[in-house]
Amino acid sequence: MTLFNSNTKNQRYLVNQIHAKSLEGNPLNAPVKRDLTIYLPPNYFEAKNERYSTVYFLHGYSGNNRDLTVYPTLEGHPKLAPILSVPPIKQQLDVSRIPSYRDFDTLIEGGEIEPMIFVQPDGSLHQPNKFGLKTSSGDPITKGSFYVNSPYTGNYEDYILEIVNYIDSNYRTKADREHRLIAGVSMGGYGALSVGFRNLNYFKSIAALSPPDVIIEELLVLKLRTPIYEMIFRPEMAAKYLDAMLGDMLDSLDLVWSNENPLLSSIKRDDSGKPISFDTKAAENWNQGSLTTLLKQTYKKSPEFMKNVNVYLSCEKNDEFHLSQVAENIHHQLEKFGVQHSLDLSDDPKAKLSPHLFGCLYKIIPAIQHFLSI
Repeated sequence: MTLFNSNTKNQRYLVNQIHAKSLEGNPLNAPVKRDLTIYLPPNYFEAKNERYSTVYFLHGYSGNNRDLTVYPTLEGHPKLAPILSVPPIKQQLDVSRIPSYRDFDTLIEGGEIEPMIFVQPDGSLHQPNKFGLKTSSGDPITKGSFYVNSPYTGNYEDYILEIVNYIDSNYRTKADREHRLIAGVSMGGYGALSVGFRNLNYFKSIAALSPPDVIIEELLVLKLRTPIYEMIFRPEMAAKYLDAMLGDMLDSLDLVWSNENPLLSSIKRDDSGKPISFDTKAAENWNQGSLTTLLKQTYKKSPEFMKNVNVYLSCEKNDEFHLSQVAENIHHQLEKFGVQHSLDLSDDPKAKLSPHLFGCLYKIIPAIQHFLSI
């Protein structure tokens, strides 16, 4: 059990290392020993008879144990701190809405949210980005697991459930589905929906912030262009970087769902670069990851159980991955199946530098508040 760093000096901000039995023998030989980052609320050690609700928070694509979503302080955030040090960027953001553990402490001590345990697993495949991209600190950007069980990458859904059992066994949780939220940003939002709906006996509440979906036709024509990268790099370098990020994500979809029959290498394009055909069997494999299919399967299997779950969805209308339509599609599916949920579509001027990134970050605290008020 270790702390984030010597400057944090808070025994409630923890990084435990666990041995994930569910990842043993994974085909990629990805690490089985995983860092598990845990926030404990104020007075946890003093109120020895108190038990707490738990938030399991899943990071986005390229995240890992060294690149989580929420840190003790923004000043110590390895990805955001360098960005926020650039005055023209900082001036266009609402830094007060980017959460840290310090903010959690303030909200709990002020009575604005009930005390909780906040858990961030490492959901990375620990495989390097296909194009060799690195973080600002020089670490390789890594591929994401999408938090699913895959014969090609390992059992990451089972791994999340293993973490739930570990936390319940080692910390004073309210160990029932009524007091567990599974939440996530971007790929983590996909994971929250996927793991949550496949395991309704574990989770009553699900929060998906800007979740993607496996919609082949849209993914293959997507062009990422995000203003914040053009402020950090030259425009042509920003375009190459974003194309490489998207290309690696697509490569990971092949790896997770169709490694033996890749879709990307089968694509034929016309003179303008538009895809005109691809391998139908590979497409069927990719479609196994469709959230629409998942929701239909879950409803068919457990129609009454689905009515006893609460979902919070959010997305920026101008999300550069075009994910607002995904959120609306999920909303209509949930509405059809009678699932309690709310849809928060925003057009926030303080998120325009990167509607996806800041559309996720700004909604973390509202999602937790929604859960703790149910």
